[in-house]
Amino acid sequence: MKTLSICVISALVLVTACRRPALTDAAADREAVNAALERYRQAWLQGDTAMALRELSGDVRFLFPGTPDLDSAAVHALFIDEMAKYRIPSLTLKRAEFFVAGDHAVDVGTYEEIQAPKTGAPIHGTGRYMTVWRREPGGWRIWRFMINELPKS
Repeated sequence: MKTLSICVISALVLVTACRRPALTDAAADREAVNAALERYRQAWLQGDTAMALRELSGDVRFLFPGTPDLDSAAVHALFIDEMAKYRIPSLTLKRAEFFVAGDHAVDVGTYEEIQAPKTGAPIHGTGRYMTVWRREPGGWRIWRFMINELPKS
């Protein structure tokens, strides 16, 4: 009877273990998100719209204060428009918090950038950001993005 109990318990443990989603390596996930973030940052610094768009999820949403949320098509149009109007010679990100939960990662921090319009004086911007990354086939993609500009001091 004791052998039967051990076999039943072992089978239950095995079945339960097989049903659980695979555990992820948080350090590997952090590095993968960091790499995707740097590709995204470099795309803006280089003015490479296609490179930036590759880092977005197919159902990306951008959430800006005081405006309706932007769906994927609107985000794509925004990128094309912004990159046509501005060069970004400087973009610094300072991460305040980062965590992974399953197939999502949340990156919170501050940014400082300089936008150089095709004509006119450069624009210095600072603010807070929160990016929700999602693990998708082929890597981590930006799924949700929120930004709040800080008032000029």
